[in-house]
This record gives sequence, C-alpha cells and structure tokens, in this order.
Amino acid sequence: MRILIRTSAAAVATLLLGGTAWAADDRAVDSMHFEFDFSSINSDTKDSTSAGTLGADLIGTFPIGSYFGASLAGHYAKSTVRTRDILEDETGELPGSKPSCNFDSYGGEAALFFRLPKYGRIGGAYASGTLSPDCDGDSSFPVTDKDKLGTDSYRYFAEAYLWDFTVGGSFTTTKLEDASEFETTELRASWYPIDSLKIELSGNDLYDENTYAILLEHQPEMLGDGFSVQLGYSTTDEDPKTNTFRIGLSYFFGAKVPLKIRDRQFR
Repeated sequence: MRILIRTSAAAVATLLLGGTAWAADDRAVDSMHFEFDFSSINSDTKDSTSAGTLGADLIGTFPIGSYFGASLAGHYAKSTVRTRDILEDETGELPGSKPSCNFDSYGGEAALFFRLPKYGRIGGAYASGTLSPDCDGDSSFPVTDKDKLGTDSYRYFAEAYLWDFTVGGSFTTTKLEDASEFETTELRASWYPIDSLKIELSGNDLYDENTYAILLEHQPEMLGDGFSVQLGYSTTDEDPKTNTFRIGLSYFFGAKVPLKIRDRQFR
C-alpha cells in the first residue's frame, strides 16, 4: 500500500504542476474558513474491549497568496474503554471498583498545502498530542512509566479532483514519547452524487492490519448550507475484528456554499 500512495502522490503532483491554465481568481483557499466538529464514536473488539469517545475539533483554514493555503486545528476527546470483563485475575475476581478506564486526549495540528481548485492539492502537516488515563490506582503507560503519553506526527497528503470524484491518500509517521515510531498509509476515494452529499471509501494499514471504512457526509441545503452531518462505519480484516461506528456534526462559520465546493475551495 505504501508504494501505491507514493505513486498516487507523484501522479497528483504531475497533474497539479501541469495544470497551468487556471483562472486568476481560483485561489488555493477562497476565503478564511472555520468549522467546529463534534463526534461520537463507538468501537467494539470481539471478545475484548469496547470503547466510546466524544470529541470536538475547531479548525481554521486560510489562504497564503493564490497558490497556497494553511490550516490550524485543535482537538479534545474523552474516551471510556470498558475493560472489566477481561481483567479477571486467577481467582476469577474482578480487581478494582471501576468497570472501565477513561482517557483524555488533546492536541493540535498545523498544515500547509498547495492547491489548484480545478485539479487537486498536495501538502504536509505536523501534529502534537497528549493522552492521559484515569483508571483504578496508579495509572501509567508502560513505555514511559508516566501518567501521560505524548505523540508527535508528520503527515504528507495528496488528492486529485476528477469531475464528481476525489481520489488521494496520505502517509503518516507517528512517534510515541520515549518509544518507537510507526507508519500509516491511507487511501481515499470520494464521490459527490449531488453537490451536498459525499460518499467516501477509505483504507489504511495502521498497526500492520488493514482497516476499511465508509463515510457519508450530507450538508442540508434547506438549512442554509451552514452545517453537515456525518455517518461512518469501519472494520478491520484481522481477528479479533474491531467494528467502529461514528456520528458527527460540523458547523461552518462564514461562506454558505455546497459541500463539494467547500471541500475543494475552503477546507
């Protein structure tokens, strides 16, 4: 899959750099754009843990001249991992009084990209985050022996706009605090049957297992193109399988435009 993403990135770059016949008003980001996202995610691993997460993101995207754009994002999430059923000791007792552990996650990302709205975009991003647990007794991560775990990641992405379709992918390197790093490759393909509806298929190789996902995002025109709703599902191809369901809401500040235009000229 990593060979595919590098080939895809090269193809997109060729398309972008070859697309010189574009209007002067086709900017990488049409105007400053902000959105607030809220999501609820539930995942379940067969015969193992299940988890629920509530998360919020605030994202701002702005133009840098005509060819480039940048984005800044902040993120917070609270997760509950239900583990009591799998933590029995040798006597069959369930240790501790809590049936689950809570995790707080927060961080931010900065991205810079080159985009031609008629063709696609390429770019890179840096993200930093912190994860802290709240479980019975003294909670610490084995890799750091601390009650917090820091992460740093670098992401490189590319996408091409082909009529009502968008295809692309990303390559991410993540470094855990005082631990080794891991790499993730992701491929995506989106279709806009109408300008206010997106159907997206994706796949990645996180933790050396393949995860496949589908996401539907709809921006109701009757409500003024001011927000969108997302429904998503993903599953892994390794045993035990992990199934994940996601519901999300996004509120947009500023431009009231169809979803396809928002994705290609504002986000």
